[in-house]
Amino acid sequence: MNWRTRIPPRAAPLLFLFLILHLPPLHAAPVDSRVAECLAVIARAGTQGVGSAAARQARDDLARHGVEILPQLLAAMDTSNPVAANWCRTVYEEIVDRGFKQEGAAWPREFLKEYVSDARRAGRPRDLALSLLERLEPGFRDAWLPGRLDDPPFRHQAVALALAAGDRALREKDADEAKIEFRKAFDHARDGAQLTQAANNLKALGEPADVIAHLGLVIDWWLVGPFDAPDKSGFATIFEPENRVDLAAQYKGKVGDIRWLRHTATDPLGQLNLIEAIAATREAVGYAYTEIDVPRETAAQLRCGADDNCTVWLNGKKVFGREQWLNGTRFDRFVTDITLKSGRNTLLVKICQGPQHKDPDVPNNWSLQLRLCDESGKGVGFKPALGGVVEDRR
Repeated sequence: MNWRTRIPPRAAPLLFLFLILHLPPLHAAPVDSRVAECLAVIARAGTQGVGSAAARQARDDLARHGVEILPQLLAAMDTSNPVAANWCRTVYEEIVDRGFKQEGAAWPREFLKEYVSDARRAGRPRDLALSLLERLEPGFRDAWLPGRLDDPPFRHQAVALALAAGDRALREKDADEAKIEFRKAFDHARDGAQLTQAANNLKALGEPADVIAHLGLVIDWWLVGPFDAPDKSGFATIFEPENRVDLAAQYKGKVGDIRWLRHTATDPLGQLNLIEAIAATREAVGYAYTEIDVPRETAAQLRCGADDNCTVWLNGKKVFGREQWLNGTRFDRFVTDITLKSGRNTLLVKICQGPQHKDPDVPNNWSLQLRLCDESGKGVGFKPALGGVVEDRR
């Protein structure tokens, strides 16, 4: 059990005060007891104005200090309480701005370097520390970032530097170095645009780069639809494929009889265009079904997005559903933890299509994007395994 779940809410500020007083982080200076008391008051602040008057007074007291309390402020910002973190940030920014106007400010540089490199810390205060270090030592950011390719808050920036290094190598006609940098960018990128850029450069240099496999995008499907679903009723209405997947079945659709059709998405990032694959329609429902083989039981994440909304069943069990209309397909819009079993796994996805947008110039898209990955966003190893198996869930 996570230790935080076992601490009574009323005891949390006392624990916070104890930690501030007795466990000064890294190379921090000795802690002023008044600073610790003010931080404990701020830690009690919450949403809807809870504790705001006391927090404001504590904030103002802290703002009278100098850069010597920056370590305690950064430590206090490493919290799951966004209200407290924001109060501390206002103090931090005020002290930093004043510090640059003073001669001989004793900036805690060693602490900042250790703090920013501690991947256990929250990303936002680490980014503040990085920005401050860049102001204190211009060039620090670009020298430090290349080593953060596996550090989630800084991965995107580190990959961007690798891509830039690859571009420089190309301009200097050093193809070998360009391959190294672009491969580094590709292997560590989790952003679709960065991956596509790295892959295109690698392919131009004669190197393989499979974006679909790297991201764990599912692109091979059986599709059926559209089923009639007026007045946004599709999400709640149960159609036959939800009871039994029979790829040889014929159903009554919105405009006639419909059957399952095999389709492979051709979009570079695996987005499935159901208007092209099934039909241009509105106020309807479609289903996508696939099977995959996994070499061993694997903890994974299912990440998806759909226009308008979707529901997902894994091996016959509902693992995700979100009713949200006039909702565009965005990369990794929704994330849910799943477990893939060893061997064959089935996925059934219900994708609803809503009414036309009030603005007739807004296209009535109907789409799905789904991938299976680890918590870092890298695709898990699976093989497409579609067949004619009937899955009965009645």
